[in-house]
Amino acid sequence: MLAYDNTSRPDLTQWSFTETEFNPLAQGKCESIMSLGNGYMGLRSATEEAYIGQTRNLFVNGTFNRFDEFEVTELPNAADVTGMDIYIDGERFSLDTGKTAEYARSLNMRDAELTRSFVWENRAGKRVRFAFRRFVSLGNLHLIGMKAEVTPLDADISLRAVSGIDAQLGNSGSQHFHEGEKRIFDKTVMQLIQTTTESKVDFVIHAAHRFSLDGQPLSIEPKMEIERRKMAMQYGCDIKAGQTFELQKLASVHTSRDAEHATDYDLAVMREQAREEIRLALDAGYDALFERHRQAWAEVWDKYLFRIESKHDFDLLALRFAVYHLVVMTPAHDNRMGIGAKGLSGEGYKGHSFWDTEIFILPFYIYSGPDVARRLLEYRYQGLEGARRKAKENGYEGAMYPWEAAWPTDGEVTPVWGAVDIVTGKQTKIWSGFIEQHITSDIAYAVWHYVQATGDRDFMDRCGYEMILDTAKFWASRLEWNEALARYEINEVIGPDEYKEHVDNNAFTNYMAHFNMELAIQYYELLRREQPELFRRLNEQLDLERAYADWKQKLGRMYLPQPNEDGVIPQDDTYLQKQLIDLTKYKAQQKVGTLFEDYNLDQVNGIQVSKQADIMMLFYLLENRFSAHLKHTNYNYYEPKTLHDSSLSYSTHCILANDFDDSQLAYELFRKAAEIDLGTHMHSSDAGIHSASLGGVWQCVVMGFAGIRMLDGALHLNPKLPQEWERLTFPLYWKSARLEVDITHDALRISTDANEELTLIIRGTATSFVNQLELHF
Repeated sequence: MLAYDNTSRPDLTQWSFTETEFNPLAQGKCESIMSLGNGYMGLRSATEEAYIGQTRNLFVNGTFNRFDEFEVTELPNAADVTGMDIYIDGERFSLDTGKTAEYARSLNMRDAELTRSFVWENRAGKRVRFAFRRFVSLGNLHLIGMKAEVTPLDADISLRAVSGIDAQLGNSGSQHFHEGEKRIFDKTVMQLIQTTTESKVDFVIHAAHRFSLDGQPLSIEPKMEIERRKMAMQYGCDIKAGQTFELQKLASVHTSRDAEHATDYDLAVMREQAREEIRLALDAGYDALFERHRQAWAEVWDKYLFRIESKHDFDLLALRFAVYHLVVMTPAHDNRMGIGAKGLSGEGYKGHSFWDTEIFILPFYIYSGPDVARRLLEYRYQGLEGARRKAKENGYEGAMYPWEAAWPTDGEVTPVWGAVDIVTGKQTKIWSGFIEQHITSDIAYAVWHYVQATGDRDFMDRCGYEMILDTAKFWASRLEWNEALARYEINEVIGPDEYKEHVDNNAFTNYMAHFNMELAIQYYELLRREQPELFRRLNEQLDLERAYADWKQKLGRMYLPQPNEDGVIPQDDTYLQKQLIDLTKYKAQQKVGTLFEDYNLDQVNGIQVSKQADIMMLFYLLENRFSAHLKHTNYNYYEPKTLHDSSLSYSTHCILANDFDDSQLAYELFRKAAEIDLGTHMHSSDAGIHSASLGGVWQCVVMGFAGIRMLDGALHLNPKLPQEWERLTFPLYWKSARLEVDITHDALRISTDANEELTLIIRGTATSFVNQLELHF
C-alpha cells in the first residue's frame, strides 16, 4: 500500500510518499518508482535483503552492449552493490519470517533519499529496530551512499552482516560482462573490473564499509570472500539492548564511456583515480557526502520551482514526482546519451530512446532547462550516422531515424520479436523498427520547436539545419506516386496508434512529413539568402539544390487526409471502414492491454480501436493548422475508441480537453496520467517508470492548464485552471529570458529577469511589458 502524506515529517508534505506494508508479490512497483539516480547512473530500489521476485538493477547511461548477434543492444545490468545479508543470533533476517511492525519505506524527493524503517521480531521474541538510508549522489555522479542502523530494543543480540559486490546478475538471463578482475585492498576496499562482451566498455566498481556503535567509530576485522563474479566482506558485532550499530557502505562506478575518458583513456589511470575517490569518500562518511548531494538537489528544486495550491495535496506531489524522475533519468552531463523509455529504473525497453524524448520530455527542458534540451538534441545530431545508414539499407535517401536508439551510431535497435499471439501461440513480430517512421519528422519538429523557443542560432548552424534538411530528403524519397489519384502517398506504415499496422496514409505521418519538407524548403531559402557560406557547405554535403527541386515538385502534390462529410479526418485509409465493437469493458479496464486477452493483433487491426492518441497528437503539435470545431469533432469521434493503453496518451487528451473547456475531464485525465506510476496499482511499473508519461504530466500542467504554446514563433498563454486549483506558479524560459509565471482563476502575473521588452500572446491578444506584467480576467 502507498500513502501520499508523511505524518512523521511535516516538512516533507507533498515531497514524499510511503510504502506502508511490504508485499513480496508486488516488489517491482516501489523498486521502480522509488528508484534513485543522477542521469549518469540509475539504481533500482530493491531492498538490501534478498527476496524471490525482486529485481536488482544498476544502469550506467550510454554503456550499451549486445549479448550476441541474435539480440539487440541494451544497457547492461552492472554489478549489485546494495545487497546485504544480515543475521541476528544466527538467524537470517527476512521480512518473510518473524513479525514486523511500524514498516515504512519512503522516497524523499526533495533530498533524493530512500529510507526504510521497521521493528522486526525474530522467532525468539527479540525485537530489533532497523533503519536504512540510501542515495545516488548528484554532487558526485559516480557515488552511491548507503547506511544501515540496527538497534536491539529489549535484549542483547549478536549481529553478522555480509556485504559486497555481486556481478552474478544479468539482464533477464543475458550476461553482458566478462568475468573480470576482483581484488580487496587492505581488508577494506573491494574493487571489481569488468568489460562488456561486445562493446568493450570497461567498468570499475568499488565498495567499502565503515562502522560505529552509539556514534563511536568501530573497527571490525572482516572475513573476506571472493567467488565467481562476486566478492564480499563478513562482519560480526555483539550489540547490547538499546545500543545502535551503524554500518555505512559507500560505492562508486566508473566506466570507459565516461566523458573524461573519451580521449586518452587508460584503464590503469581510471582504476587508481576511482580507488582514491572511494578512499576519500570513506573518510568523509555518509552524512557529509549526503549533505553535498542534498545541496545539489536544492539547486535543482530552486531551478524548477513549482507551486500548486489545490484541494488535493497529491497534485503537487505528482508534479514533483514527474520532475524528480525527469532529472534522475536525464544524462544532462553528456550529449552522447539519450533518455530511455523507462529511464534508468528498469530493464523495460532495454534503455532505448523513442519519440518519447522529443515529443513528451523535451518540452519540459525547452521551457525549464534549455541547456539540457540542447544536449538531448545534440544526441540526435550524433545519431545522423545511424539514421543515414538505416535510410540507405532501406533504399531511401537522407536520414531515417531509428524507432529505437541506443548509442548514437548504433542505428536501429528495435527487437524483432515480442509478446505471444494468443491465437497462434507464436511470438508477435515487432514491426515498429521497420515501418513506424514518423519519429524522423518528430525529431525535425523538436529541433524547430527548440529553436523557435530559445532562439539558439548556434545550434541551428552546427546541427539543426543539417538534421532538418537531411530528414526532409528521406521523406521526399519515401513518397510513393499514386498514378490513379495523381498524388504522392506514404504507404505501409505504423502511426502513433500502434494497434494499426501496415496502413496507408496515416494522417499523423503524412502531415508531419509534409511539415518536415515544408520546413526544409523554408530553411533552404533562408540559408541561401542569409548564410551563403553555410549553405555552400551543406549543399556540397547534402546535394541540396537537387533536394530542393524534389521537395518543391512533390510537396504540393502530397496527400494530406481531409475531413469526410461528418468532419472526421480518417486516421488512415481504412480506419473508418473497420469493424465497430463495444469497447466498454476495455475502456473500464484496471490494467492496460486487456484487449489482447480476447483478440490477437491481426484481429485488432480490423477493429476501430486505438492504443493511444494519433490524430489528437497531430492536433496538438500542429494545432494552428486545424479549426477548433474540427479538432473537437474528431476528439468526440476518436476518444471513445481510444483505450489509452499507452502511457503517452492521457496527457495529450488532457491538454485538448482543456482547450475544449472541459475542465473536469481535463483534470480527471491529468490525475490518470499522474497515477500511471504514482497510483495504487501495484504492478503498473514493474518494468520501470514511464518516462514519457512523466513528461506528459508536466505538459498537462504547463501546456494544458497554463495554456502555454509556441505558435508561429510566438509564446501564447491561455490559462484555464481546474476548479480544484487556486493557484499555479512555475518558471519558464523564453528566448533566453527566465519568466516566473503566477496564475489564479482571475489573474495572471509574470515577472522576468530580462530588461528588454517582451511580447506574449495572452488569450489571443499581443501584450508587451518590461520586467513585470499583471492582468486581471
